[in-house]
Amino acid sequence: MDLTMSNRQWQGEGQQRKTSDAAEPFPWLAALFELTAPKEFDAAALADLREQFLRCGYVKLPGFLTPVALEFLKAELDRLETSASRRAFEMPGYNTPRSLSVLGGTTIKAQSPFLFGLYQHSALRTCVERVAGRTVYSCQHPEEFMVANLLHRSGDTHGWHLDDPAFALVLFIDAPLEGQGGELEMIANWTDMCRRKGRRPDEDITDLIAWAAENNLIEQNHHAPGDAYLLRADINLHRVRPITGADTRRSVLNLAFQANSTAKYSQTANLLYA
Repeated sequence: MDLTMSNRQWQGEGQQRKTSDAAEPFPWLAALFELTAPKEFDAAALADLREQFLRCGYVKLPGFLTPVALEFLKAELDRLETSASRRAFEMPGYNTPRSLSVLGGTTIKAQSPFLFGLYQHSALRTCVERVAGRTVYSCQHPEEFMVANLLHRSGDTHGWHLDDPAFALVLFIDAPLEGQGGELEMIANWTDMCRRKGRRPDEDITDLIAWAAENNLIEQNHHAPGDAYLLRADINLHRVRPITGADTRRSVLNLAFQANSTAKYSQTANLLYA
């Protein structure tokens, strides 16, 4: 989908910023202002995005990050990567694999004022609300409100799952080329399908995934660095396809928002990010 957006461009000294400045106060404050400058959607494009999101719970936002914003975010995430924790296990209930490195919200909040400020910024949240067509609320989970998922080894994957928070805004910092894995795969309206079949959506789901594949219900979407997507992550089952190749990387920031001011959280986020 062709998305028309205009951002205030990063100019002057901002374009001369060194990546080593990521942890210094004034550069990240300037970067935060520029990155979260209101995005103006063409009215027709916004209407299309809302319709698509209401229909299938997913919209792709190509070129969401300006090149300079992408460069700054990459430098910040590269700086934080030394604090990432490696995970390799099957998530209980889903019985699907987790093979990736992660940064949870507690670590991000403690080590990156820039990224924590990005989550709190009203302009970015307003952008989410305009596409979703409704109010969203801050994620109350101390780890899941903002996470970084880093897939950088051949075979790395983030297996099939639902999120507890309703909305996920995912920003792509690094992404594999097409054909190298790392695509978002999704089964739309998963919770409705499970209800019709009398099944739990988060327990022993392997046979249901196979049935969805046989009936061509699995959607696949590739994203490039600088892209983003908004997903209704609590009702649409999704995963990241395993990446291939020794030098392939998929690095994303996931900003989570609730549909209501209060929400219940399972143990899955603690198992993965705490």
